[in-house]
Amino acid sequence: MADDFDQPAATLTLAEALDQYLSSLKNEQRRTQEHYIRHFVKHTGEQQALTFLTGSRVELYAEREIKSSDPNAQERVQALKSWFQFLKKREYTAGRAVANANRGALRVEEQPIEMTSDGIDQLKIDLGRLQEEREETVHAVEIARSDGDLRENAPYHAARERLAFIDSKIKSITETLKRAVVVERAAGEERSTVGSTVAVTMVAEGKTQSYQLVGAREADARQNRISVESPVGRQLLGRMAGETVVVELPNGKQIEYRVDDVKHD
Repeated sequence: MADDFDQPAATLTLAEALDQYLSSLKNEQRRTQEHYIRHFVKHTGEQQALTFLTGSRVELYAEREIKSSDPNAQERVQALKSWFQFLKKREYTAGRAVANANRGALRVEEQPIEMTSDGIDQLKIDLGRLQEEREETVHAVEIARSDGDLRENAPYHAARERLAFIDSKIKSITETLKRAVVVERAAGEERSTVGSTVAVTMVAEGKTQSYQLVGAREADARQNRISVESPVGRQLLGRMAGETVVVELPNGKQIEYRVDDVKHD
């Protein structure tokens, strides 16, 4: 049976190329990167040949799908770059072309991230907790390393993977805090902004609901805190009492809402 890595790029599909890359990763790396790359592959076409992959297509994807307000934007970009570098090392023509182009194609402008003051405070708490956990995990790595042969040392590899995950989260939160800003509202502002609580009525059903509009990292459906990047949040942002909006959901269904009240916490 021929080695899959010997398959030419002209016949290798994006899905197959992704499977090759994922099989080369450690478990923690795979958990961190798979979702982001698979989203790109599905968007581009799983059964498309690897040669279909070009710098211009990557750039178009980045413009449409990777928003600067997404707190995971840098992680998404890094995951794709790592995959492209893997393809380049395998000497796939498409991989070389895209890897050489991705410096410009996969660039996310570091614009301010609008958040609530509570959300920023929570990120600082999360960062402190992760930094403490990192110290404990580093200690666990050192203890596991002292136990002998690292090739058969499962606790050592588990601790290393956990450390890599923690470092990734610390980096993400740190980058977010660098760009995080609390939205300033003008006195007497009637329109909704990040941090506002918007009371709405579903026109067709007469059902009422209140949502707090927050940044993507703060969203929590259980507390009715919705991201301004979500379909509903995007439409309710910048609205005032008395207005109606139509929200189109991912499944194509449309829901009309009437804005009843806007409060600024």
